[in-house]
Order: sequence, then structure tokens, then C-alpha cells
Amino acid sequence: MTKRMNQTKTTIYRRHAGQCPIKDQPLNTANCECPLWIHGKIRGKFLRTSLDTRTLATAVSRQRDLEEGRGDDPASGPVLVTRKAGAETLEYAAIEYLKTTKKLATSTQKLYAAAVNEFCEWAAKQELETLKQVESGHIRQYFDANTTWNKNSAQGRLTHLRVFFNWCCRTKHWIAFPPTEDRTLNQRGKSTGSSSSRVPMTPAQITQVLAAVERLPKAQRDRGRALIYLLLYTGMRISDATFCERSYLTAEGNMDYYVIKTRRPISLPPELQRPAIDALAKLPPSRTYFFQPDRADDYREARKALRDGLEFSTLMGDYTKKVREATALVLKVLDLAGIDGACHKFRDTFAINMLVGGADIFTVSQTLGHSDVKITQKHYMKLVPGYRERMSKSTRVLAYEFPLAS
Repeated sequence: MTKRMNQTKTTIYRRHAGQCPIKDQPLNTANCECPLWIHGKIRGKFLRTSLDTRTLATAVSRQRDLEEGRGDDPASGPVLVTRKAGAETLEYAAIEYLKTTKKLATSTQKLYAAAVNEFCEWAAKQELETLKQVESGHIRQYFDANTTWNKNSAQGRLTHLRVFFNWCCRTKHWIAFPPTEDRTLNQRGKSTGSSSSRVPMTPAQITQVLAAVERLPKAQRDRGRALIYLLLYTGMRISDATFCERSYLTAEGNMDYYVIKTRRPISLPPELQRPAIDALAKLPPSRTYFFQPDRADDYREARKALRDGLEFSTLMGDYTKKVREATALVLKVLDLAGIDGACHKFRDTFAINMLVGGADIFTVSQTLGHSDVKITQKHYMKLVPGYRERMSKSTRVLAYEFPLAS
């Protein structure tokens, strides 16, 4: 009597991408993160198709669904078990959500991708496959398990996860309640009172900074002075200052620049004061960028990309290295001045001093290059004493003539 062959037998394997470092090694589902596929026979029919995942735990679950008849018909094509209404998987939701971040700055995209993908990997190990399985307790366990993150890293991850789960709930309606809604989550990531990182420099501290610039080694002094003055008078991010083009400085003294993070021109160019203009004028006049050496092609490709709203950093050789060099120079000045903080302290000082000086929140937002005035409100309004009350008093200009009583 002929022995009947097993009519359902499948194998999970990875299809290595072209850049996979182990693509020439024997197939192994544990050694890389290339897409997972399945091949074999299900109820006598041969199947070879993508499992639409890179996570082994998810792949095994979908293999079981197919073998037990809960997935799609093997003859009908790709497996779509991730897209059943009400049973969306975390991985599918992550893929769909990250598509919506493509218009953001590359650095911001990377932050969202890291936060969402790493949580999905952790969830897969806990056998959490669908969105609806994730609860606040799981989010708490996730942060408790990552004790190596410092306060800012942990809070940043939580913020990005909140945006992701809010999108799943309020935009896609895949879940009824975001598991990240609990405001007691990740207390170690919260700060008490006003954030010290947003406290501006006092007038006395600014004087210390200006004095510290003159104590820089002679070879760094002109560059350091110009960079510090530029940050003080424009509120630029350090990346924008690092690649500040000479052509940005208009005849009227405005710094009409393109913002690298948003890939858009600044909405309201800040006007430079004479100390900053004079400091920039001492740098080599032949340079395309004030703080970068001359180059034969004048950085043409990267500059054009930025003006076209495309990615700048990938076309600028040693982009990260150059920004770090500028950052190190600013931190050296702060250290000489005996002041704690980072480059962003200059941006905060610029913004808060403008608000204290009477500028309205919309003007400050436009000058900082924020994509939304809500960002400016969130970071700075609470740090300006009496700002809301002062702005409310502007209603006093309303003067109506009421008819005399008969």
C-alpha cells in the first residue's frame, strides 16, 4: 500500500534584499530582517507567497492561519490576513503609518521609524500581534524594560508612540482608545515644572558668552564669533547655521534662508543687527557657505535639492560631521562662559526674548520657521510671564460708539 504524503507542509524563509550583508549565507530566518515568505503545500496545493512581515513571530502566526484554513486561499495570491477589519496587526499599522511621515524631514522620519518599529519588535516577542491586544500596561512594561534610555530619549520615544497610536485611533479608527493615553506613563521621562532646556540665557549670561568668544584660540575666533552672533540674532537651528549660504544675506540685512528640517524657505526672514553682519563679513568672501570651505562645484546638487524641497543631508558630503563640528565650537564657547546647555539654548533665548519684547506668537513662529504656530505656543508661551494677559489687553483698542438712550 502506498504511503500517503503529507498534504500540508510549509517552510518559512527569508528573501534576502540586494543589500543584505548575509545574502550569500544559507537561508536563516534569525540572522537578518529581510522579508519573510512561505513555500510548500497546503491541502495539496503548492504555495509560495510573501507573509507581508519581517518579524518571525508574526510569520509563524500567519503560517498557522494558512495551514488551518484561516488565511486567504493559497491559490488566490498574496496573504492579506493583516488587513481584516478590526484585526489590523501592529506591523501592518506601522507600515501604513510610516508612509504618512514621508513628507517630514528625514531626521524626523527616522525618529518615528525607530520608535514605532522597535516597539513592534518588542511586542512581537510578547506575542502581541494585533493593535487591539496592546494595552497601557504593555506600554508601561516596554519602557520599564528599556532602562538604558536617558530621560530625553525615553520621553521622545513615548511622544512618537503617542502620535502613532492616536493616528490608529482617531484617523483610521482601528482601535477605540490609544493605549498611550495614560499620562502617568514613563514618569522618568517627565520633568517637573518648566523644562530647564527651554530656559533662556539671562542678559548677564549672554555677556559671558560674548566675552568667551574672544577667548577662543585665534584660529577659531572669527568663525566662532560669526557663528555665535548668527545664532543669537536669528534663532537658527545649528544645522541651518552650519550651512548658511552667503547668498541668504540680503542687501537689507535680512537672513532669507531655506530651513533644512522643513525643506522650505523661512516664512519671515530675521533681520541681522550690525554686530552679526560685521562678524560674517570677516569670513572668507569666496565661500558659498559662511562656515564651509570652497568647493569646485559650489555644492550645486545639494543646494538645488534644498530649493526644490528635496532631501539635503544625503547630498551633502559629511553632513553629520560638519554639523557636529559647528556644534562642538558652540559648546566650547558655552563651556568657556561657564554655562550649561546646548546649541538650542540660543534658539530658545531668541524666541523668548522676542516674546518678552512684545512680539506676537505668530511673528515669532514665522521667524523660527516652525511649520505650525502650535509648536511655538507649546514650547514658549508658558515661559513668558504675563504673555497671555498682555496679549489679551490688546482688545482695549476696540472702541464702539453706542447709540444714546432714548
